Amino acid sequence: MNEITISTLVRQTGLTSSALRYYEHMGLIRSIGRKGLQRVFSEQVLEQLALIELGKKAGFSIAEIKAMLGRPDSQVDKLKLEEKAQELEQKIRELESLRKMLNHATQCSFVNPLECPKFKRIMALSKAGSVLITKD
Repeated sequence: MNEITISTLVRQTGLTSSALRYYEHMGLIRSIGRKGLQRVFSEQVLEQLALIELGKKAGFSIAEIKAMLGRPDSQVDKLKLEEKAQELEQKIRELESLRKMLNHATQCSFVNPLECPKFKRIMALSKAGSVLITKD
């Protein structure tokens, strides 16, 4: 088993040493010993860190990531993944609506978009949570 020091992990991953120590404290990763004053990890920790970062980018909390990585059967909780995928789909729809609203405001013939009837309609629908923006 190849070993990797915490300073090497910092260089390879771009994470800070405090983040790595935090992940270790939270039980997401585990050191296998020390080399002088430095923590030493197995190279497998690189895969674990990649999964942790992927989970964070997907919006999982550290506790959720720990629960998924710490399963004794090494199975991924597919229901949790599906729920998160649905949350991301909803967020994408919301962001797409915001983008369309901003695009309309930049292309609107009204100097002040708040005077534009269509923009007001879009804002009202956005507040109601059902933005459907059409071209015209």
